[in-house]
Amino acid sequence: MAGNMKPVLGFDLGGTKMLCGLVENGRTVTARYKKKTKEIDKPEDLVDRMVSCVEGCLKEAGIRAKDVAALGVAAPGPVDLKTGTLLNPPNLGVQELPLAKLLSRKLGVPVVLENDVNAGLYGEFVAGAAQGFSHVVGLFPGTGLGGGMILNGELYYGVSGAAGEIGHMTVQPGGRLCGCGNRGCLEALASRGAMAREAAVLVAAGKSPTIAKLAGTDISKMKSSVFADAIDAGEEAVIELVNNAAWWLGLGMASCVNIFNPEAIVIGGGLVEKLGKSYVKVAEASMREHAMAAIVKKVKVIAAGLADDAAVIGAAAVAAKNLALNAASGSRE
Repeated sequence: MAGNMKPVLGFDLGGTKMLCGLVENGRTVTARYKKKTKEIDKPEDLVDRMVSCVEGCLKEAGIRAKDVAALGVAAPGPVDLKTGTLLNPPNLGVQELPLAKLLSRKLGVPVVLENDVNAGLYGEFVAGAAQGFSHVVGLFPGTGLGGGMILNGELYYGVSGAAGEIGHMTVQPGGRLCGCGNRGCLEALASRGAMAREAAVLVAAGKSPTIAKLAGTDISKMKSSVFADAIDAGEEAVIELVNNAAWWLGLGMASCVNIFNPEAIVIGGGLVEKLGKSYVKVAEASMREHAMAAIVKKVKVIAAGLADDAAVIGAAAVAAKNLALNAASGSRE
């Protein structure tokens, strides 16, 4: 720790797992504790499970809640950042849950809620691939396609906190139906979820024995590692499918370049981690093909590097910053 600054807890809340980490110096995770999220019968079950995860992390670190300055929680959207409320997140079985208030009451520490994609990007900005840049766009293809922006060194939220829905820009009018209800969204063409739906067709046509063996036609089982295994096996149809998704991602990146004029674009998530440099290379080539030449020339494309720690570090950093701002304005919890 720097000086007498207390460490901050960062928490990554997902639909299948939750991870709590103790963050020191604003950038180093020194203790971690993970639990499965599991299905819940009532909202209080989720809060209790999160408290148990935090307590597990504190035990790993050999400290108590009073020894930390705050808890930052990265949660799937939509979230109301001002009130710390989970609105209606997918796969968590809760609605309008005042999570920050409930956690703070049980743990006795200030709690700050942040969107998980914003937290992941901010973590990379603070301690990972985006260090040293002031204007960054983040894209995280997974089941959906999350996005976030750092402009002038600050997370950009928009008027209501909903900025960054890059996955829902229309790139193919009248195209494939997206989960949001519109057609031709970037998410419907470039996400792992979109890839999985196409892969199911390949399996049915007998064009991917690897995916057939590992997942069948069940798109919920088509994780990033499944695509990586099929590519390693040299399955041309899967290679073409993945490259096509990366091409679409690059098209979306090009629009971000033209609109926001960033110094860097960070792409991350399990898909990027498993598919590696070849995937990033295709996306970057598409970006440079479609963006305005004068603007894209100096843009760096970087793979995220913090993996699971990104959202933990980012959530903790947002919480620490929130505390500092409150202290500077003379407000009290």
